[in-house]
Amino acid sequence: MQRSDLLAFLISLGITGLLIWGLVYFINEWWERLPKAVALTVCVLLAVMVIGYPIYALARWSDRYLARTRQAGPGATRDK
Repeated sequence: MQRSDLLAFLISLGITGLLIWGLVYFINEWWERLPKAVALTVCVLLAVMVIGYPIYALARWSDRYLARTRQAGPGATRDK
């Protein structure tokens, strides 16, 4: 794992944490104020983002890692 990978991981973890905080805040503060259909729609969208963003970030990291290993060639040493 390279230093840029660690930075990307920490940023992804921070964004995921903010999304989780936003979901909890929304449910605690805004759920009763909004009509149920709107509240449910926003809650589902936030939940999809909380679940989907780490998966998307992992897929992007995997693409970058595979590009680096292909560029290094078949006889190169492993990435540390």
